[in-house]
Amino acid sequence: MPTIRTPAAHPAGRQACLVAARLAATATGLPLDRVLHPRRLDRRSASARALAMYLAHVGLGLPMTRVAADFGRHRSTVAHACRRIEERREVAGWDRRVAALEETARAETAQAEAGRAMGGGHG
Repeated sequence: MPTIRTPAAHPAGRQACLVAARLAATATGLPLDRVLHPRRLDRRSASARALAMYLAHVGLGLPMTRVAADFGRHRSTVAHACRRIEERREVAGWDRRVAALEETARAETAQAEAGRAMGGGHG
């Protein structure tokens, strides 16, 4: 099973990155383990991972250093990924797709946080 690399002390951030990775995998038609793979693999996997990191940072508001740690990457890699996705948002169809993914990511993480607040989750 693919894993996010955040220490257990930060389950909310780890969960948020996992939500972003899962949404990116679904949106690109790739298995989750390819998005979370420690190596680049191929262009398609790298693009899906860039989308996941963008969703985690921009869509969910996690700091770049946190996203980098969770995905096992350097902060500069996250910054580059965010720039790449932002540049592609000039295309209206892509912009709408990313906006919908951001909204879904926010809704899913809010729902998970509400469940944890009510004692329904362990991270």
